Amino acid sequence: MSDELTELLDTAISKEIASRAFYIAGQRKTQDPGAKVLMKELAEEELRHSQLLKDIKEKGVAQAAWQRNEVLNLRISEYLTGGETLEGAGLQDTLIFAMKREQQSVEFYSRLMSVMRDKAAKQICERLIHEELQHKLRLEIFYDDLFYGED
Repeated sequence: MSDELTELLDTAISKEIASRAFYIAGQRKTQDPGAKVLMKELAEEELRHSQLLKDIKEKGVAQAAWQRNEVLNLRISEYLTGGETLEGAGLQDTLIFAMKREQQSVEFYSRLMSVMRDKAAKQICERLIHEELQHKLRLEIFYDDLFYGED
């Protein structure tokens, strides 16, 4: 495994661990039961991501087969304000915060991919972008259903 790939995986693992810790802490910052449940689910997703990345680091990229399907981007979070903090956040602000955080991750891994030379590192970046876009889509659909869905 190249140094570049190892460094990428270490960075991504750290990012996932930090995100998980952030969502766990966020659960204590709100009284909204829906927001607490959502943050718990997000923390569990981040744990799964970090484990996946650790597995790739231990077993190698070849063991990390995945489906490359296009992910729809509803771009809901790009038009919303709010969600700057989880302190006292209700479900709506928690969703906005999470959608924006996923978009930031997409942008982070896209920038990394653009500077990587190692083909395997680029593939891992591509996969991470794909994963973050899937999460953002799930959050956007949930948001849309909750706040704009038909009565």
